Amino acid sequence: MAARLSFKRAEIIPSEHRLRLLKVLHVIPTIDPMYGGPVAAIVGMTAAQAKTGVEVRLLTTDDQTAVVPQKIACETKIFHSKFGAWQWSPELGAALPEQVKWADIVNIHTLWTYPVAVAARACSAAGVPYILRPAGMLDHWSLAQKRLKKKMYTWLIESRTINKASALWFTSEEERANAGLYKDRNRDFVLPLGVGLDQYFSLPAKGVFRRAFLNSDGRRIVLFLGRLASKKQPDVVLRAFASVVKDFDDTILVMAGPDDRGSLADLEKLATDLRIYDRVYFTGALQKDEVVAALNDAEVFALPSLHENFGVAVIEAMATGTPVIVAERVALAHVVKQSEAGIVIDATHEELGSSLRYLLGHPTVGVEMGKRGRQVALDKFTWERIVPSLTDHYLQIISASDNG
Repeated sequence: MAARLSFKRAEIIPSEHRLRLLKVLHVIPTIDPMYGGPVAAIVGMTAAQAKTGVEVRLLTTDDQTAVVPQKIACETKIFHSKFGAWQWSPELGAALPEQVKWADIVNIHTLWTYPVAVAARACSAAGVPYILRPAGMLDHWSLAQKRLKKKMYTWLIESRTINKASALWFTSEEERANAGLYKDRNRDFVLPLGVGLDQYFSLPAKGVFRRAFLNSDGRRIVLFLGRLASKKQPDVVLRAFASVVKDFDDTILVMAGPDDRGSLADLEKLATDLRIYDRVYFTGALQKDEVVAALNDAEVFALPSLHENFGVAVIEAMATGTPVIVAERVALAHVVKQSEAGIVIDATHEELGSSLRYLLGHPTVGVEMGKRGRQVALDKFTWERIVPSLTDHYLQIISASDNG
């Protein structure tokens, strides 16, 4: 039986206690779209919060910020980052005490950088509660990357950041479970990330992305969307596509995302070695409207990541009605499986190739998967649904801090 879409356009109706001009300050090290999910989340989150009557400010640095995301809907201050991956910004450090005193609560995003550490210290000094969203950086997998460096940094700096947080915000039960001992040191809550309903309720016409990036190429699109980072395994996507391409002449592969540490050159060479370079398009990073258009034009979305604490791109794909193939270590894999919005695989090119072959060979199955995924995404994973719950967490933490 065909899946039937029945969602209604949601509106945020702020309750009386949310209209008291709650002041929320967000701090994130960078807003360069190349950093993917954390940045996409902050843009959608702040826009939805502003609609509820919450007063929102965002502080960040210009580290790597070649492009500022479209439509940041709150007061945003971007401070100069002096050097290096630590994103040291004396100007941000000097501004934070006053900004923190303005806020009722501070929401800090990610770990391992100067903006995070200095924001946490400013909150502690001012007696203002803060929530820490680690964005998967407390997972066992993440901690194993540069393990000794992170262990030393945690001992010197980040343990204080984590331990003094009023709460840790995990975006999935999988992220919480994988946070190990850290989840037992603090109050915590689980709340998913979302997409902006305005962008996904009414989709662009088919072909917008094709005309802009593919010269109106009419072939079916297999889409990888994300940083070309090793953990996301773009090489696995190339190998999987190479295994099926001869049987589907009407299909191309689009690799949409920013380069990561020079990996683009290696991936282009791999595509050449696999003799599929003429069927692969590397588009670079896409802006938000371009992301929606690309997903809307895609036949299949593939993400064989070794680790994703959430996977914003998966929800974005589902919200456009595109069937998804995701690895089991993507935190949203259980949502994909339960909703039958796609296929969950081991993160190998053999399994991805097999799943691509099935969906490309059975397009009507993909259409039905896409319908189910869109239903779930717009019912449960929009910021309009999520922000009221987030505000409730803020208010509970503020109340506990006032009474403490």
